[in-house]
Amino acid sequence: MSLEKWLVAPGQTKIIDIELVRGLKVGLIGGKIDVIGHDEPGARIEVHSVTGKDLKISMDGDVLEIDHPQLRWDNFIEVFGSFRGTAQADLSLMVPRDVALKFGVVSADALISGLRNDAKLSTVSGDLVIDDVTGDLELNAVNGEISVRNHVGSIGVHTVTGEVTASGNIRRFGLDGVSSDAFLDLEGTPDQVNSNTVSGNLTVRLGAGVAARYRLNTVAGTLQLDDQTVRTTFGRGYQGSTGSLDNSFLELNANSVSGNISVVRRAAAAGPDAAPESAHSAPGEAAS
Repeated sequence: MSLEKWLVAPGQTKIIDIELVRGLKVGLIGGKIDVIGHDEPGARIEVHSVTGKDLKISMDGDVLEIDHPQLRWDNFIEVFGSFRGTAQADLSLMVPRDVALKFGVVSADALISGLRNDAKLSTVSGDLVIDDVTGDLELNAVNGEISVRNHVGSIGVHTVTGEVTASGNIRRFGLDGVSSDAFLDLEGTPDQVNSNTVSGNLTVRLGAGVAARYRLNTVAGTLQLDDQTVRTTFGRGYQGSTGSLDNSFLELNANSVSGNISVVRRAAAAGPDAAPESAHSAPGEAAS
């Protein structure tokens, strides 16, 4: 199959309809982009407000590529982490829900919504919003903010200073960051949360009855569990559990040098059952 391609020059607008798309690769410098999943096998691309340089769009077999920087990349952050280009474009894409997405922006803001597949997404300084996606996410950022809403699946985040918020039925969550603050609002009983930061704060909100095993350590920060401050021996951290660990339970592992670590609970539904009692399995003393 021959390669189809289009160039959208600065000042031009264009609408492109494609019958069948199974893969999507996006590289954008500045501006904004919406990628919305729909129930059709094809895609519609709407482009406007192009500045700085031509925007290249190509179709190779069933893979659609949006390419503004026009530089080859596999690891977006490695190539564009110190990129200084100022070209911009505004794009709106309607794509199949099960499209395989590989996505990178420099300073552009992005919305990804309604997809039902794994995705790899990167941003240098643009804000990234991911809404109503089912699948495993690999997220990379330098200082762009990442917001994941109504998610089903696992999430892995590598970031330097960008804030991270995530909500939904998240099976596993992993964070490696420097000064990144993270807030997780988790539905159901997740399997694992792993967080490693230098100075970033971590807050995890769980359901009232979720059993959990904790392994938490912060050298200069504060540990807060269910409205109680946990005091630990320097360097030894805290290990403890709450609820029954016989069936499904959360393993929460968090390490930070100076960041605060907090675990809070949503209010229990009205009923006769009481909230689970805590059981301390290693040094760590709670003080009101």
